[in-house]
Amino acid sequence: MAGLWQSARKFLYRRILHADDTPHRIALGVALATFVALTPTVGLQTVLALGIAALFRANKAVCIPIVWITNPVTMGPIYGACWWLGSIILPGSPASDFTSIQHRLDQLTTGGVSWLSQILSYDFWIHLFGLVAELGRELWVGCLVVGAVLGIVLYFLTLWGVTGYRRRRAAHLLHRLEHRRRRMAKKKLITTSARSESA
Repeated sequence: MAGLWQSARKFLYRRILHADDTPHRIALGVALATFVALTPTVGLQTVLALGIAALFRANKAVCIPIVWITNPVTMGPIYGACWWLGSIILPGSPASDFTSIQHRLDQLTTGGVSWLSQILSYDFWIHLFGLVAELGRELWVGCLVVGAVLGIVLYFLTLWGVTGYRRRRAAHLLHRLEHRRRRMAKKKLITTSARSESA
């Protein structure tokens, strides 16, 4: 867990706060990548995020790690929550029965073997895409709502964070520069007074 936290901190510090771009473009890149990451387009998310970022002139470097939020390990809980929200927004749809969804999820693990060990098998992906197609409408509606809301929230949080960080950093660097100038002036004054005393 500590390694994950360190990776997240390093990403935030190096890729977002120190990105060589305007705060608006960085925040837009984060927002667009978050939106794309929450759509059920696993496998195409990086390409989609980079294309949309280029279209909107957003920072592309921050997009790549963010779209990896949904990966084979995390997509179950994320898409499950999005599907649940979509089934609330679209009540009475045929795929809203949780027991049928649970049955389809159980089919992903054949013979009691974990789905994680089957991730490279062809049958796993056929069953997974079949499930996504069955849950299509609810899943897409939930993902689009969650992606849009999180994207907007993260745009403003990132804009605020990058702008504030850069202001504090500029003030800190200015303070250090001023301190260095005072030290140099004091050193120069001591040197000139020592020379005048010796003369």
